[in-house]
Amino acid sequence: MMKKLLFNALLCIPVIAISQTTFTNTNNKLVNSGLRSGCAIGVADMNGDGLDDIVRLDRARNLQIEYQNTDGNFTRLNYGSISGSGSEWGMAIADLDQNGYNDVLVGGAYNGVKILTANSTGTDYNETVLGGPNIFVQNVNFADIDNNGTIDIFACHDDGMSSPYSGNGSGTMTYDASLISTPSTIASDNSGNYGTIWTDYDNDGDIDLYISKCRLSAGGLPMDGRRVNLLFQNDGSGNYTDVALAAGLRPYGQSWASSFEDIDNDGDMDCIVVNHDISSVIYENNGDGTFTDITAASGIASELLAMGSGGIQIIMEDFDNDMNVDLFITARSGSHRMFKNNGNKTFTEMASPFTLPSGPSRIQSAAVGDLNNDGFIDVMAGFATGYNNYSSNPDVIYLNDGNANNWSEIRLNGLASNINGIGARIELVAGGITQIREVRSGESYGTMNSLMTHFGLGANTTITSITVKWPSGTVDTIINPNINESIEITEGDTLGSQDFTQSIFTIFPNPTKDRIIIQGLQQLENASFEIYDITGKIVLNKTQLSLTQNQIDLTRLNSGVYFAHLKTNNTTYIHKIIKE
Repeated sequence: MMKKLLFNALLCIPVIAISQTTFTNTNNKLVNSGLRSGCAIGVADMNGDGLDDIVRLDRARNLQIEYQNTDGNFTRLNYGSISGSGSEWGMAIADLDQNGYNDVLVGGAYNGVKILTANSTGTDYNETVLGGPNIFVQNVNFADIDNNGTIDIFACHDDGMSSPYSGNGSGTMTYDASLISTPSTIASDNSGNYGTIWTDYDNDGDIDLYISKCRLSAGGLPMDGRRVNLLFQNDGSGNYTDVALAAGLRPYGQSWASSFEDIDNDGDMDCIVVNHDISSVIYENNGDGTFTDITAASGIASELLAMGSGGIQIIMEDFDNDMNVDLFITARSGSHRMFKNNGNKTFTEMASPFTLPSGPSRIQSAAVGDLNNDGFIDVMAGFATGYNNYSSNPDVIYLNDGNANNWSEIRLNGLASNINGIGARIELVAGGITQIREVRSGESYGTMNSLMTHFGLGANTTITSITVKWPSGTVDTIINPNINESIEITEGDTLGSQDFTQSIFTIFPNPTKDRIIIQGLQQLENASFEIYDITGKIVLNKTQLSLTQNQIDLTRLNSGVYFAHLKTNNTTYIHKIIKE
């Protein structure tokens, strides 16, 4: 539902200029610091506790989940080896059956597209090999391709047409070639599909698809359809048409991966493409469905050219919380590079932000999120060799050393839309500047970044508003939320709401089998409590809470995801509860 609210004018506060971002190796926080990833690596909140966790495929095959604890350490779940043989190349994460625990999608070289589904307590995973063509998976995404409220799959095929799967909202995925067809516009065998990303590049409210094409056997033939990138524009009715040529997003350079973020905070998604035969390219979105190559004036043209064919993955996040998204490119040869966004469409390379362990000279694989819940984006890094060979060097968790800048982090709970809010756009206004983010699952090349959206605020001490534009069309707005908090937003119910996770109240245990306890009630008067299911229906209503009546009996509720609403005279606090 649309909420029309009056905004209070706020003083525009300049941001702090930060010269250097650095990260610290904190592998001592992990249970096993010797795991080694291939190209697929992930960060996501796997158990619904509001903290980002680490998902890895040790030796590119063995599923390992490390759950972030509130004390900064991690607890490990060793699922074991995934079926089939060879390395897994792609990873995406989402809650397919809406039980409160995220599930994992992986795929590799003709070894099956596989879903690892969390059980009802999140303590184990059951593997399902999907039907459909046997393909060489390069990258995978979860996305609501037909915008019917349920998550679907798009699996990139190196050797031919990519494979879509339709989801039913209960965890079942069915191969469905009619969901989307992505042939090369220039006639070919439709191979060469590498990095994929879903984004609303034209600001029309639906997701579009960009495919980076990189068929190595087509070297030297720039017009070979197997290496010409594709931009499939969604018409809003589930019909997709390649418009890459008209949009100006055909670099003809054996592209490996891409990222779409708003580098100039003008309200539309700009694009950076990692290429192998030519320099990587920075494109500015013109706001009319077309893009302009601004690499030459970016300040890092020579650095991008020097990377040559070494770039593998690309991540764009605001690593220094100065309100500008920065650029991180991993590498299979040469060196990885991190570039600071100067806020004027130019970048400056950051000198040695990572202290590398002895042995590896470059980070080849990485995923990002907030791995110590401090409001700064951290990096889970791997040192694979070649294209997807795990090395003898263990992965490293690099925690961001941070600075004085403020921040906001937002986690979504969809109702009419998918429960993770994948495909939603979030707009945050602070200091007169509007920043935008999108919720994505699976991007770049083998990368799964946090489903949490992160915003740096610079020196701003207030947020004017946060607006969520859900895939369903619902628009929710929060006015003047607190800074330096993780905010949980439930679709259709955000007026004056705040998240429990960093408020004065706590709910425990969560997940729970029979009851929850609310602490912090001494801070409020006339509090009432309601619990809603994922359809938005009230399933429990307790009209009065007090210091002596602070326990809620949940035994009559079925297992699943619920949303607790703690209401006072002026504010509603919302938090997700998982009933086992």
